[in-house]
Amino acid sequence: MKMRFAILMIPVWLLAKDPIVTTDMLKIRNVTDVKVAPDGSFAVYSVLSMHTEPAADGKSDPAYSYRTHLFYVDLNDASAKPVQLTFGDRNDGGIALSPDGRTLAFTRMDTSGKERHVQVWTMPVRGTGEAQVITHLENGATAPRWRPDGKALLVSSSIPISKLEGKPGFELERPQREWFDWDKKANGNPDGDRKAIREWLAHNAAKANPTEITRMNFLGELGLNGEITLSELYTVDLENKKATQITKDFRNHGQAAFSPDGSQIVFTSTPDVSTNPDRLKRASVWVMNADGSNERPLLDDKTLSYQGAQFTKDGKALVVAVTQADQPGYRQTKLERYELASKKLTPLAVNWESGIQRFDLASDGSVLFTSPWHGGEPLERANLDGGAAADLTKGPTGVAAFGEGAGKIVVALISVANPQELYLVGKDGSMRQLTELNSRWLANKAISIPEEHWITRPDGKKVQYWVMNPTNAQAGKKYPWTLEIHGGPTAMWGPGEFSMWHEFQMLCAWGYGVVYSNPRGSGGYGYEFQRANFKNWGDAPAGDVLAAFDESVKSNPLADRDRLFITGGSYAGYLTAWIIGHDQRFKAAVAERGVYDLATFYGEGNAYGLVEGDFGGFPWEPETKKLLDHESPFTYVENIKTPFLIIHGSSDNRTGVAQGEMLFKALKQMGRPVEYIRYPGIGHELTRSGPPNQRMDHTLRIIEFFERYAGNTRSESQ
Repeated sequence: MKMRFAILMIPVWLLAKDPIVTTDMLKIRNVTDVKVAPDGSFAVYSVLSMHTEPAADGKSDPAYSYRTHLFYVDLNDASAKPVQLTFGDRNDGGIALSPDGRTLAFTRMDTSGKERHVQVWTMPVRGTGEAQVITHLENGATAPRWRPDGKALLVSSSIPISKLEGKPGFELERPQREWFDWDKKANGNPDGDRKAIREWLAHNAAKANPTEITRMNFLGELGLNGEITLSELYTVDLENKKATQITKDFRNHGQAAFSPDGSQIVFTSTPDVSTNPDRLKRASVWVMNADGSNERPLLDDKTLSYQGAQFTKDGKALVVAVTQADQPGYRQTKLERYELASKKLTPLAVNWESGIQRFDLASDGSVLFTSPWHGGEPLERANLDGGAAADLTKGPTGVAAFGEGAGKIVVALISVANPQELYLVGKDGSMRQLTELNSRWLANKAISIPEEHWITRPDGKKVQYWVMNPTNAQAGKKYPWTLEIHGGPTAMWGPGEFSMWHEFQMLCAWGYGVVYSNPRGSGGYGYEFQRANFKNWGDAPAGDVLAAFDESVKSNPLADRDRLFITGGSYAGYLTAWIIGHDQRFKAAVAERGVYDLATFYGEGNAYGLVEGDFGGFPWEPETKKLLDHESPFTYVENIKTPFLIIHGSSDNRTGVAQGEMLFKALKQMGRPVEYIRYPGIGHELTRSGPPNQRMDHTLRIIEFFERYAGNTRSESQ
């Protein structure tokens, strides 16, 4: 499928003179979920915002926190303003509207620290009535789903396997031990027999002192994973608020959904095998009676992985996301219809080349889905009889969330001009703005709008890239030029991507041109392009981003070819280090939370599967080890002479802190111009969901480091 994005028309207010500043980040609000009433009369949505609490003494640093609240907006009245439904120091989400549209179920986490777990609450959508908690589960409750009769909810709770009765059917993978070969209720005796000692050791491990590591996936995002937890299902009777556990076996019950008549529940789980779940790279679709009885696999294929099955409106089929299981990092997720009677699978949206991100069934029986595509994430519609997908949103934009009811579609739209607002999509493709989440504070801001370009590489690969000029740039002046690289490596950047909005605008406001691209390995361009970096993380992707950057420097009269800079995080931290180990053109470089030695990464990162998936083997295999060494930036550390800032989170288990440490130590030992920044208590999501003060600090660290070698460019941009 081919689709070119046209650059948005620039509204008059974009010509304002005030540049984006650091604390503007605290003003950004975005929609995390949206649901439309069954009759299409209103929408309920959740908004994530950052809260600043000034110090009581007026001298100490302010406290920052995230809050998520629920809002209501009338879709029939074009003049209606959104109404806030929930308030306070809490995060509300997981929205589910009752079949009659009168009651809202949602999840709530009190961020004040009073509650340990998320629970499910309900409240009237309109009229009087306070929100009431309806679950009090020991391990919390999430993912509320209404039973079709509106009298009960289905909720999920993650339960440690030691809290379940019986023993798992999958392998323990602990030498000479069996599942629960000790009494769970006993504290044991350190001076007792073998059984008593095991009980005493288990008692200590239950308090994570120490943590028993027997599983493959023992690294979480911020710390160690303890024992395996499994998603079990409960039904909650809304009349008496009684929760009844309906699943008690040793498998996950994820993405659960009722059949239209409420008699069955479909869910995603692991295949019915004895393999430890940490070893499995695929998922199956299961079905059971609404009371939890007669669990049985419905879609299970060793070559495929299934996710998110939903019943069609007539209950005769399922719509499911399907991915080939042989190459998890490259295969594109597709939509298919599964006929329950004939057991036939039919591909949907046959013209769509990229992988499906999210999907939902519309009231007319069609399927709505989002997917990365050429720098955006459009909303598409696919019919259940197969055929081509149709665009519902256009342009260089992204759909962060969407909902539909009675034919009315509401989307949270990402654009460069405004990082996010909620819109009602008309049948003619028109868009009516429903919110002013960011519009007001942006009214006096100057925004740099990216220009789209393509280049063709020597091997025929076409690479898409964008150029952002410095804010309020003046003709005839020269400005420093920055190459920004995305992570993943299967991520995709573009005008429809939200995460880098503030950092890019900040660099432009400080007088830097910004160039970003989607090199081979990126998502949004189909399987062949995404797999084009297999066993080649360095040379070929580096060639792509540098070719795009070179073209921008050559063709843009604002670019100063003597003041070039480079930065990127995660895989892009890797590629930044790789490039400056092979190229000396840059005045300074910043690598964030990167991977620099691939063999070490296999041991200390929880994303270790990339080693096998992207390089075809393991570090102890001679040929793979040779390849990993060749593809590791650390191998070329002696060639790094560019002034270099390395950034990492101290609790980053996705890439591991030793990656940055060894790179810094080596460069420091050689007397190279290097600096190392470590953020406490934060992991890999530092720049996306980390503490707001750390996120602001992070952006300023990059700018300040570049300023050392670019001069005071801020004065040039005014």
